[in-house]
Amino acid sequence: MLTSPLLDHPTIVHGFGTRHDDMAALLPDYWPRRPVQHERHGTRIAVVTQAHEDCGEADGMLTDRPGLLLAIATADCVPVLLARRDGREVAALHVGWRGALGGIVDAFAALVRARGGDPAEWIAAAGPAAHACCYEVGQEVIDGFVARWNLAPGFVAPRPRRLDLPAIVRHQLERAGLGSVAARAECTMCHTRADGRWTFHSYCRDRETRTPVVDVHWSAIAIAHR
Repeated sequence: MLTSPLLDHPTIVHGFGTRHDDMAALLPDYWPRRPVQHERHGTRIAVVTQAHEDCGEADGMLTDRPGLLLAIATADCVPVLLARRDGREVAALHVGWRGALGGIVDAFAALVRARGGDPAEWIAAAGPAAHACCYEVGQEVIDGFVARWNLAPGFVAPRPRRLDLPAIVRHQLERAGLGSVAARAECTMCHTRADGRWTFHSYCRDRETRTPVVDVHWSAIAIAHR
């Protein structure tokens, strides 16, 4: 399980799983009670208040309750784990290109403000995802980001039709006023372990052979049990 130094905090438990990690074994005190969301590449963020809660169709969760593990599944999309600097609230976002284009990061910032908070009080760590070295998309996706978010074409796609989704998400987090932002550098489509095996599941790379729902990796965050 990978971690981010930015989220090293005595009251925060977090990790970015790989295809070889058993998150239930790594987080045994949290995993069995985790709430669930049904990801749809949208912008809805659920506020979680109890164990085993079914959050419905959502691509983000936020909680101020200790012990509730917010776990999101990805296989090329960007997992973003967030925490208030004082460790009293945490959140997790599943950000695919549709969610990024639709504004899930801005939706998170709006939710924080609606709850009386300030995005500047929050820190965010983005996990492994498909990078521009490998992530090919249609030109209409690139044009959509350029038009909606007023981004330079070369920033959105440093190479023809190769989307730099992690860079876009980081830009959106910074633009939304998050206090600190960090990101893992691994590309889920091409990163390998020392033994030559793939480190991560990849929807784009393995779409013909992968098992839907099963071949994902999990990223999770929680306020530690008190």
